[in-house]
Amino acid sequence: MNFWQLSDGIRLHHPPHHGHDGHGTPAPGWLDPSSSSAIDTGDNSAGDGGDGFFSGSAVNAPVVNFSPHDIAQAGIGGNADSHQSNLVQIDQHAAQMAGIGGNGGSDNIAAGGHISALDSGFGSVSGGVQSGADTAGNGGDGYFYGSMIHASMVVYEPINITVAMGYDSTALADQTNNVSIDQSAVQMAGIGGNGGDGNIASGGNVGISSFGSGMITTGGNSAGNGGEGYFSGSLVNAPVVIYDPINIAVAGAGGTADANQSNTVDINQSVIQMAGIGGNGGSGNFAIGGSISMLGFGSGAGGSGWDLIQTGGSHAGNGGDGSFSGSLVHTSVAVYDPVNISVAGYNSNTSSDQINNVNLDQSSSQTAGIGGNGGNANVAAGGNASLVSSGLASGSDAISSGGNSAGDGGSGHVSGSLIDVSVAIYAPINIAVAGPHSTAEADQINTVHIDQSMIQIAGIGGDGGNGNVALGGDVAMHLLSDLHLLA
Repeated sequence: MNFWQLSDGIRLHHPPHHGHDGHGTPAPGWLDPSSSSAIDTGDNSAGDGGDGFFSGSAVNAPVVNFSPHDIAQAGIGGNADSHQSNLVQIDQHAAQMAGIGGNGGSDNIAAGGHISALDSGFGSVSGGVQSGADTAGNGGDGYFYGSMIHASMVVYEPINITVAMGYDSTALADQTNNVSIDQSAVQMAGIGGNGGDGNIASGGNVGISSFGSGMITTGGNSAGNGGEGYFSGSLVNAPVVIYDPINIAVAGAGGTADANQSNTVDINQSVIQMAGIGGNGGSGNFAIGGSISMLGFGSGAGGSGWDLIQTGGSHAGNGGDGSFSGSLVHTSVAVYDPVNISVAGYNSNTSSDQINNVNLDQSSSQTAGIGGNGGNANVAAGGNASLVSSGLASGSDAISSGGNSAGDGGSGHVSGSLIDVSVAIYAPINIAVAGPHSTAEADQINTVHIDQSMIQIAGIGGDGGNGNVALGGDVAMHLLSDLHLLA
């Protein structure tokens, strides 16, 4: 008895895991020369989210140039009065999404049909029996190749000038600006969809009485897995704001110059950039390989045996991997420098007032290459295999009911750079000048809030779920010929 011909390996444990993309493997063919070339009841899918593909560029680059001028001029003994009031709201907000996989549905069933075959001929061999490769409620993968660009520029320069020339003149300049500029952006690319809940993917059972088979598999099932996120390229957000109103009042000798400027400004340059994010795994999913029952009764004429018996390789509720290659760039520049000037001549009065309330938000959140979290209460189990062999030299090269995984967190992969460069220049100027025997008064009040906070997250693996079960199926073998135990 050559026992080594019985089986090259019997594996009931978890072999090296090479990913869980939530999609079934192609079904092998049946190479039986005496009947059909293939028996395949797998490749089923139910409630799976569609994949998202994007190749190219998404560009949003609006430009706003707003620069009104207000000028008043009077001669000797005259009055010059100039008022400028601006209430401006500029919205350059952008939401860009590309390569987003759809979410998997819930409560779907994908099941391979059962196979029952009887072959008593000598020497007949089947190339493959396949009733697995089923998928149910998996999130679709997200693919992105290219660039997302959001480049907004705002130039806002109102100018208010009053000039009263000559003795005993009056110059009065007032400027009031209420400005809201929104350059915020949300950019998402290469995001895998989340897996659904309560799905079942089950391979059909196989019952065969034959001399041998090249491959029998009822595994390769997956249910409720999060889709992978793939990103290759760059996300760029580079808004620029230039805001510098000027307020000037000039009066001659014995005159009065009064310059007032009040600015209430809200500039939002915040951005959220997400790329290469794996979808989260669903909860309460079942991925089960079908059972196998085989009876081999050849006497060596055909060399009966099986090259591979596989009922494992099932995945349920695993988080999708996140892959990122490229750069995330957020570069914001805000220049804000109002100028307020009041000038009066001999024996004159000048007053210069400036009030500024500024809120500048340049906060940023950049996330790249993040693996999805694993779901909870999922089951991935390999089917049972029951083998009875009575022929000499009968055996199997491999029997595997392991390779199952449930509720695993996805891996995070990052290749590239996350860049955030924010620049804020705020330099208000308030000047009051009076001649001999004159009075100059300059008041400036500034209330400024600048937020340049930054959150950068890259290459983070997802958390594993709770209450998951991954089991290898049982294998029972009954050999009727001479047996020798392997040490």
